Amino acid sequence: MKQKKRIMAWVMVLMIVFTVYQVRDVSEAATKSVAGAWKKDSKGWYYKFSDGSGYAKDEWIRGSYVNKKGYWEKKWDGEWKQNKKGWWFQAGTWYPKNEWIQYNRKYYYFGADGYMLTDQWIGKYYVDKNGVWTKTRSTTAPDNPVKAWGALQVKGTDLCSSTGAKVQLKGVSTFGIIWDEGRDNINLEAFKTLKSWGVNTIRLAVYTEEYGGYCRNDVDRSRLDGIIENGVSYATQLGLYVIIDWHILNDNNPNTHISEAKQFFAKYSKKYAGYNNILYEICNEPNGGTSWADVKSYADTIIPIIRQNDDDAVILVGTPTWSQKPDEAAKNPVNQKKNVMYVAHFYASEHGSDLRNAITNARKMGAPVFISECSVTRASGDGEINYTAANEWKKFVNDNNLSFVEWSLSNKAETSAMIKSGCSKHSGWTDSDLKDSALFFKKWFGEN
Repeated sequence: MKQKKRIMAWVMVLMIVFTVYQVRDVSEAATKSVAGAWKKDSKGWYYKFSDGSGYAKDEWIRGSYVNKKGYWEKKWDGEWKQNKKGWWFQAGTWYPKNEWIQYNRKYYYFGADGYMLTDQWIGKYYVDKNGVWTKTRSTTAPDNPVKAWGALQVKGTDLCSSTGAKVQLKGVSTFGIIWDEGRDNINLEAFKTLKSWGVNTIRLAVYTEEYGGYCRNDVDRSRLDGIIENGVSYATQLGLYVIIDWHILNDNNPNTHISEAKQFFAKYSKKYAGYNNILYEICNEPNGGTSWADVKSYADTIIPIIRQNDDDAVILVGTPTWSQKPDEAAKNPVNQKKNVMYVAHFYASEHGSDLRNAITNARKMGAPVFISECSVTRASGDGEINYTAANEWKKFVNDNNLSFVEWSLSNKAETSAMIKSGCSKHSGWTDSDLKDSALFFKKWFGEN
């Protein structure tokens, strides 16, 4: 019995040691002493650095707050705390949220839930694995992308601002706009949350033939119109770009519902002719044996309808085999080429070098490519995440300054859905509310 107790005691010691080593990096970064000494004058205590750089001001030193005048305020005594979710800093009942604090001459940022952020860009500032600000970009995403970039244009193979500077749209796509898993996420606060991550574009997925689709006889089309118009309004208020996506899927060939498409794009291009933040995706994923000749015929019908109302809006044209063939489009482009881009979609766990080569070849032939849908899963939207493949795509997209949109803003029970299935929130999502696929993209949004 005594031997068993000794073994259990050693197991407990080893577990404690293991736990200490697990958290040592962050705790050491947070609590390592700063060289210097506390001193006192008639006004109170202050902290003088020993390297001759002066006195602490408006920062935390060893858990105590030194105010803007350089004096210790006892009421703000604070300490680092940790649980399974991460580290936070607490002084009495107060703890920082959505703000920076300086502690021991290092800067840390705390998110909306009060936990310290690590290994990501926050605006133009990068915090490392210990949460410490270590580097700064010379530029950052504009607070109001549309105001900064204006009406977009295509120059060569690049998407550019109104002044001709290259831009990269980084977006999130809604799920079916009328479906339960995502409908309620189309709201102003949700779009604000996405914008805070670095998102500058919202894609409104208007399904055509599926349940609730725009071309079905049993759908309340006015309800769909209301959701589209609300989505455009919310994004416009925030200075975000909007892709109105005619989301063909089960209908395979966009010509199946070309009469409805004519009416749809005539209506919306007229309604939003005076806007400078609208892009039109005229066919999402041609499939089921649909050829580029079929798609080109459709595009050559729809593009002139849009151009009757809007001379300049960027138009995205899907390509065959679920938008996997931009190189086929490049060989025989649409008739009206101004501000037209060709679509490619990738799902990193399934699509690889063949699709990247197709995109590269299309661009070599002068065809601009836009990735209007992507994720790090299989093409079904489910399956495991292949991070090696995902990072290969990330590098390729960034190296070529390609615009991209993540699929999808929903809590559907599949890997590519951004929000955990048990989460009922429709805005203000924290990392604990998000699936791993969304965390990958959230980090990416903040890096560029």
